[in-house]
Amino acid sequence: MRGTISNILIIVFSAIIAFSGYRLYTIFHEYHEGEKQYEETVANYVKTEVPDNDPMTTCPITVDFDSLIAKNPDVVGWIYSDGTQINYPVLRGESNDTYIHTMINGEYNSAGSIFMDCHNNPDLSDINTIIYGHHMKNGSMFASLHQYVHQDYYDEHKYMWYLTPDHIYRLDVLAGYVGDAEAEIYTIFVDQEELDSYLAFAERKSTFTPDYKAETINGIIALSTCSYEYDDARYVLVCVPVMID
Repeated sequence: MRGTISNILIIVFSAIIAFSGYRLYTIFHEYHEGEKQYEETVANYVKTEVPDNDPMTTCPITVDFDSLIAKNPDVVGWIYSDGTQINYPVLRGESNDTYIHTMINGEYNSAGSIFMDCHNNPDLSDINTIIYGHHMKNGSMFASLHQYVHQDYYDEHKYMWYLTPDHIYRLDVLAGYVGDAEAEIYTIFVDQEELDSYLAFAERKSTFTPDYKAETINGIIALSTCSYEYDDARYVLVCVPVMID
């Protein structure tokens, strides 16, 4: 009897180990495939420039949007943060589920894509534009946004870049905070009063103190990723787009 029980336990534990190994392989394979796809996208469509002017007014990359949009017409922009893994196309699908687990090439991957809220106009004409990305454990996609909980990280990454087929924007980082998945930022504001109220809230909750100062802010881009302080938490980074070109 004891031998039978021991054999059953050995089989059960072996099955658990085998399944766990398979799950780990699947996860790491997805990470590898996701990184490979976006590395190829950068290599094929992005050219790195060496700024010969003020780095605050010269974008360090250029994007071949004509070819990129021919690959996938849902591409609306490109987001780049120097010294981080953020160097990705931004897509906008028919719904906010379209690219949550789908890459730019249409293949399934848990990393998905960086994508704009489907209710936003792609030309940044809304008062608040929302861009989402997963917080991947390998540091890819929008995982590095959570580093803004540290003041010294903000001090080294005070701005990003957002490129569209028509314009180049510097994204001046204004505030970052941990919030709820159903918060007001995930709706499109209708007027300046709503924006001003939200900015006061974001600045109060910010995990860092910004250098950025402006008398009037007419529009923002909110970058959102998962956070793990509590269930359905999000880290939201609030940026002010400044048109450079």
